Amino acid sequence: MNLTPHFSLEELAGTTTKYQAQNLAEAQQMMGRMYQLAGFAERVREIVGRPVIITSGFRCVKLNHAVGGSLTSQHVSAEAIDIRVSGKTPSELFQILAHSDLKYDQLILEQVGNAQWVHVSIGSKKEKLTYDGKKYTRM
Repeated sequence: MNLTPHFSLEELAGTTTKYQAQNLAEAQQMMGRMYQLAGFAERVREIVGRPVIITSGFRCVKLNHAVGGSLTSQHVSAEAIDIRVSGKTPSELFQILAHSDLKYDQLILEQVGNAQWVHVSIGSKKEKLTYDGKKYTRM
């Protein structure tokens, strides 16, 4: 089900875990927030000027726990996306968003092992962080 021209409900609530059906069902119960998250993702795509690959969007509580997400994760309330963009390193993507007019709550350059991505959430705090798999550091 498309929520915006470039993002579907399945893309924003997809997972490869055993929680796929539950996650999608819970996302469908909060469609207003899912439309808001899709609109936020569209704004990110517009700023970057390229398609955005969402590696994690909405997460039900069980999925969030299974992937080691924070108890206060904005993913649970459909307010955050973890993203990559083809042709840009996560560091480049982070810098593009950090220097844009995007209103965000948190912008985090995350790295766990060899995997690296950008977390961006809805809000207006404009908090910039890095995460190395163990701790968050303010920038």
